[in-house]
Amino acid sequence: MSKKYNIDERITLKGYWYLPSDPENKIAGILTYDPNNNIVLELFGGFDCSLDALFSNKQKVVDVIFGKTSDGEDITLFHSSRFANINFNATFPLVSYSSNYLLIGKHINGLDDRCNYCACVRIPELSHWCPPNAITISLSSQETTRMNITFDTQYQNEMNVIEKVQVDDKTSVIIAQDVNFNSSEMHLVPRIEQYTYLKITKEKETSIKEILRDITTYEQFLSLATLSIVKSSSIIVFDNELYWTCDNKKYYHPISIIHLAGNVKTKAQTAVRTTGFLFDYQTIKDYYADLLRKWYSEPENISPVRSHLIDSLERKKVYSSVDFLVIIQAIEGFWWRFRDLEYKNSNNISKKQKTLLNTILSELLSEFEDVEQINKLELNIEAVVDSRHYYSHFVPKTRKPKTLFGWQLINQAKRLRLLLLCCVLSFFGLQHSVINSILEGCHATILKHLDS
Repeated sequence: MSKKYNIDERITLKGYWYLPSDPENKIAGILTYDPNNNIVLELFGGFDCSLDALFSNKQKVVDVIFGKTSDGEDITLFHSSRFANINFNATFPLVSYSSNYLLIGKHINGLDDRCNYCACVRIPELSHWCPPNAITISLSSQETTRMNITFDTQYQNEMNVIEKVQVDDKTSVIIAQDVNFNSSEMHLVPRIEQYTYLKITKEKETSIKEILRDITTYEQFLSLATLSIVKSSSIIVFDNELYWTCDNKKYYHPISIIHLAGNVKTKAQTAVRTTGFLFDYQTIKDYYADLLRKWYSEPENISPVRSHLIDSLERKKVYSSVDFLVIIQAIEGFWWRFRDLEYKNSNNISKKQKTLLNTILSELLSEFEDVEQINKLELNIEAVVDSRHYYSHFVPKTRKPKTLFGWQLINQAKRLRLLLLCCVLSFFGLQHSVINSILEGCHATILKHLDS
């Protein structure tokens, strides 16, 4: 069985590499993936070793590079930029390519190529957000005490599906549970791991690009739910035409997708604190399907607001005025897109008249006044307005005398983030009573201790 590769682990592959248009011109080289850094192919030679090509100031970008590793794996690299290192003491140059995407297990001509794919994705936080129950432990005490540990080893068993949601006419998003069992050498140290994973299935042919878009959308949803930036640690796709048979059973060949997602946590860095979640699966189980459908079918005009909220959840050692601006501008964007017209119509205000920021904040605070944490938020509206204009336009401070700095600014940004969170949750269909219940049950420091 082919090896599965993880996004959070360093990868080194040796083999021969060539362009799809020139398969006979194979060059030996080493491919290295360094998480959060780069995907680099170093060739002992080059596809075009002419001096004009090597010394050209123009950056050479190759759409697709194929490879065959020493383990027999098919490799595809996408969007590869060339840079060369000339050594006049050798008879060949070292030519390197830096790529954005790496596919291990199949040759394809582009990320838009369509095929019957499904994807299985590991996200470290998902097992904590929706704990698996794939292992059964029982104790029996007759003459001797015996512990029985049982689990189903059939991968992708339908019994392991926790919930399946059809988010559109061709896409289903599934959370399921599974077990890894490693008996180890001589069965001395067996290792059993149960986990929850994400599965994306399609009714029609799809592309790698569409699969990655669906995965990113779920990563954003889980980032909101856990109040932290989450990234996939493993993305495996299966092509229903790429398999082998054994004992009259089909075994599908795993195809690993590696891409430069940024902020990927290594295994040593993946320490999950469930007390920091906004909500978990059990909390929203009754609303999960409807919430997820709307999350995937969102109109484009909510996308930047949602993205700004997710970005604001990133924990940093140093915060700046930019972090404040990201949140306040998202609140303004939400108002202009979803509240301004209704507000003007209900108050007989001309559509040409601009709604001021202090009015926007006052109206949103009033809208969510039945949410307890908003009701006692104590937002300094005048200071927020002055700070927004000062940091956006850098007008003289004498014109914005209530501008905030340092911890005072960050403290107001925390309060604004809570308001933005209510706006987004409300947009995706949660009632104020549900939002209030979620916030009251949340113990995350990112939403608490607003005076610290």
